[in-house]
Amino acid sequence: MAAARDPPEVSLREATQRKLRRFSELRGKVVAPGEFWDIVAITAADEKQELAYNQQLSEKLKRKELPLGVQYHVFVDPAGAKIGNGGSTLCALQCLEKLYGDKWNSFTILLIHSGGYSQRLPNASALGKIFTALPLDTPECSGKTSCIIQSILDSTCSVAPGSVVEYSRLGPDVSVGENCIISGSHVITKAPLPAYSFVCSLSLKMNRCLKYSTMAFGVQDNLKKSVKTLSDIKLLQFFGVCFLSCLDVWNLKVTEELFSGNKTCLSLWTARIFPVCSSLSDSVTTSLRMLNAVKNKSAFSLNSYRLLSIEEMLIYKDVEDMITYREQIFLEVSLKSSLI
Repeated sequence: MAAARDPPEVSLREATQRKLRRFSELRGKVVAPGEFWDIVAITAADEKQELAYNQQLSEKLKRKELPLGVQYHVFVDPAGAKIGNGGSTLCALQCLEKLYGDKWNSFTILLIHSGGYSQRLPNASALGKIFTALPLDTPECSGKTSCIIQSILDSTCSVAPGSVVEYSRLGPDVSVGENCIISGSHVITKAPLPAYSFVCSLSLKMNRCLKYSTMAFGVQDNLKKSVKTLSDIKLLQFFGVCFLSCLDVWNLKVTEELFSGNKTCLSLWTARIFPVCSSLSDSVTTSLRMLNAVKNKSAFSLNSYRLLSIEEMLIYKDVEDMITYREQIFLEVSLKSSLI
């Protein structure tokens, strides 16, 4: 009689957990030769992403969250047209050869391609998907509980099952619906966040001044879907609602200026609909008002704001301020944990 086998997903999960446990054993320790890779090379899409990766590597090494005694490098892809993983690999190998000469052939190298802008997971777009936080202890109870990662929540706020809150602050009486993603935000509004909301805030450097903008969507919205003409933007959907109807709610006109970048590739990614504000909390509050306006079919004019697309937000992103914000939260969370 054949022995019963575990389902493939169980075997994969157990194998992943074993690897994670092994990695956890090496964190903060000087690894012996052959125990880990000699070099870890990460590719970045542009110089700002390169800066973000280097700063996060530095912080993680300082906190001993990575194996020590390993050479970590970030290599930026050449400017211009996308070169794909193949071209990025060749560029990384050229960089290694410049650094190590012929010796690099004798090293065990881990090359991680992380140069994309993560349009399917925009909360990883600004600082890069390579350092995306993972809820290792849940994602078995996925959907049955909320997941809080490096965040500070007031005791009176509530987060529904299936929702993820990362690197954020939630104030008194804040209510988050089910299956939401909240990232890098400071939420103080008492208006409930609708179920299946996606909210992510970015720090911006504009004319040497610090500003903020918050993208807000439905988690099921397709940010990559594009149309070629303004007459076809009715085919786009924002939170399950025809995008053209949303523009009416926000009192925005349909013109070419509504979109950034390529005018024959119009999408939610390039739509200039997100307000620029002077504070993080104001930014979140304003974007949630535009989101709730669509859900409730009530007018909320955006005419008085400077508006950016996600594409433009990534151009103006202030990497240092976002990392500083995360560090502040990390220190507060660590302090609270030490007092328990």
